[in-house]
Amino acid sequence: MSGVFNALSTAVSGINAQSDAFTNLSNNIANSQTTGYKATTTSFADFVAGNLRGNSTSQAESNTVQAVSVQHVDNAGTATVSTNSLAMDISGNGMFVTTRPTGASSLSSGQTIFSSQKYYTRNGDFSTDKKGYLVNTAGYYLQGYMTDSTGALSTSLSQVNLNNIAFKPTMTTQLNFNAAIGKLPDDKANFTPQTYTSATTTAYDNNGSPHKIATQWQESKYNPLVWNVSVYDADGTGSIASNSFQVTFNTSGALEGIQDSSGKQIGSTITGTAAEIPFVAKYSANTEQDMTLNLGTIGGTSGATMISAKSSPSPSQANPLLSASANSSQLTVASQSIIGTTTGSNQSYMTSPAYIGTQTDNNGNPVNQTPVSLKWTQISASPQTWTVQAVNPYDAADNNVSSQASTVTFNSNGTINSVSGGTANNDTITAQINGTKYDIGLNKFSLTTDNSVSAGDGSALTNDSITSGIYTGAQIDTDGSIMAQFDNGYSQLIGKVALATFNNVNGLQAVDGQAYKATDRSGSPTTGLVGQNGTGTITPGYTEASTTNLTGDLSALIVAQEAYAANTKIVTTADTMLQQTVAMKQ
Repeated sequence: MSGVFNALSTAVSGINAQSDAFTNLSNNIANSQTTGYKATTTSFADFVAGNLRGNSTSQAESNTVQAVSVQHVDNAGTATVSTNSLAMDISGNGMFVTTRPTGASSLSSGQTIFSSQKYYTRNGDFSTDKKGYLVNTAGYYLQGYMTDSTGALSTSLSQVNLNNIAFKPTMTTQLNFNAAIGKLPDDKANFTPQTYTSATTTAYDNNGSPHKIATQWQESKYNPLVWNVSVYDADGTGSIASNSFQVTFNTSGALEGIQDSSGKQIGSTITGTAAEIPFVAKYSANTEQDMTLNLGTIGGTSGATMISAKSSPSPSQANPLLSASANSSQLTVASQSIIGTTTGSNQSYMTSPAYIGTQTDNNGNPVNQTPVSLKWTQISASPQTWTVQAVNPYDAADNNVSSQASTVTFNSNGTINSVSGGTANNDTITAQINGTKYDIGLNKFSLTTDNSVSAGDGSALTNDSITSGIYTGAQIDTDGSIMAQFDNGYSQLIGKVALATFNNVNGLQAVDGQAYKATDRSGSPTTGLVGQNGTGTITPGYTEASTTNLTGDLSALIVAQEAYAANTKIVTTADTMLQQTVAMKQ
């Protein structure tokens, strides 16, 4: 009699198991068109009750069955083309790292606040929401490694946002010079050497950070058609390798040739060829940046030129430090120098290089002398407060120039109010140059009240950096690079997609929206860039299709239906047998 009851229990468990299988099959079929959906299969396990004795039993055993749902997260769906250019399909084991918003926003910035809980998905159908965040069709927000204001890639995850992307200026490779640096002499045997210092140009390093550069010209005291030119750092934010070149003009004021400090010819002397001077700057953690100074063409009428005595040369911008008298330890500038405005902020100024020492060669070039400039940096706008110190404009770390930064406060009319700190004394600071103490007077430096600085000829020195562009959209490359597109034709990296892998990806916990959470069974995620840790590559413009096998699932559905019916038949048969047993009494 117990066997009938055991058979009834077994049939009921079979009905429940087939119901679970039917549920999984219905989920698979319903999600056959769901992007990134991972089909689930059903495994059956039996449970045996009763006392086993060797290879036989003393009585019929009570067996039941249990349905176990098996995840197949490691199965990849077919890549399907999408009209969404921001959609992504992963070819490999990686999973997108996502999170969800908390429903709150930052009061200060209005930005969405996200939960710290990470979710992992293969649903790569991402698009931007109204705030520019990349979110997929299930409401999960993509995370990646974004760049900072300098273009450096972050090492921590954050939400991918494509809103209000600013164009980063391109790295400077060439300076272009176009100015009349001085007058042709009336008498080549009797002349006063001229000087010219260009207005600064703002150059950019490979991170898009700005740096000021200027050029200084000094006419040879022996030949008025020969000028010594050097390129120097004009704000102290980097260093430019010491350089000095001799530029020779013909009697018409056109370029004739260029030589370096050793007398070696630079470029060609053939009329019409480019006249260029190479130099090296060090910015961004001493990364060397090769640049050229383009002076025009040999024999040309534009670029660097000399003009007739009756014409006026281009205006210069910065004054060099000069000795008050021969062999004097007193330094100052020859004329009044305006370093900024009384209302400006984040201002800087640097005098052009002065070579401190007395030795020169036969061409008037400095020998065993140290280039020195006075570097001014604004630190406060109210009241106008600046720091000032002597530096080598080619190498700020030069030990031959030692000067502590002094603080200078200006009056509202632009004159100096006080000088303090460092080695300041009234309106004078001191510096050790080549082991000799020099007093540097500040009384000829001031601010202007008309909100503009006389910067000389701003067209004299320009560069090839592109500084502006309107953001038009973004695209994602196969290596996960997120590239911003601009109307000037340039594209710039703004971030990289992050992918995660697991030791046991099928141990993840499924949640709504084709997403998963890490568990003890799955292990902790290994997160990195596309291509790392077996994550694979990305195919933009595609999505991963559901792994549902409609043909197989429909076949399995028929089998489940028949198995379900068979189990119900056992129940009805057991019921009949029990009724017959009860009827034996009658």
